[in-house]
Amino acid sequence: MAFLKRLLGWLGQAAGESTRRTLSVYVLSHRCQEPLKAEVDLLNALSLSDEPDAAYYARKVIEGSGARRCFTRVEVELWFDGQRRLLRHKVHGGRWLTAEEYAVERERFLHPPTAAEEEDDAQEGPGAANRPSEPPG
Repeated sequence: MAFLKRLLGWLGQAAGESTRRTLSVYVLSHRCQEPLKAEVDLLNALSLSDEPDAAYYARKVIEGSGARRCFTRVEVELWFDGQRRLLRHKVHGGRWLTAEEYAVERERFLHPPTAAEEEDDAQEGPGAANRPSEPPG
């Protein structure tokens, strides 16, 4: 155990302190409606920021897969504090997603509804899923 503590100290980390080396970034492309994911290396990808309220800055360009013959790029700008915690973000060509929203959008993108499912949804009308169903008579 002492060896592990020395090793962690040698790597510049206090014993017992958790490391978060990357930040996952999730966006949805406006052009292709494709959910995209990227990782930002918090130890190597950050630059010093010119902004007075942010210590670090990163810019990431995420390219789409080209699925469905649609090619896109989404630019993400990120500002961090001195402890490399995300302060704010700006997305060009898409919108920011949470991990949960990304999972839903990814499922939708990989398994789009069939024409029959879309027709059923259109016949039921908006908000049909929120209406209580009638009890069997």
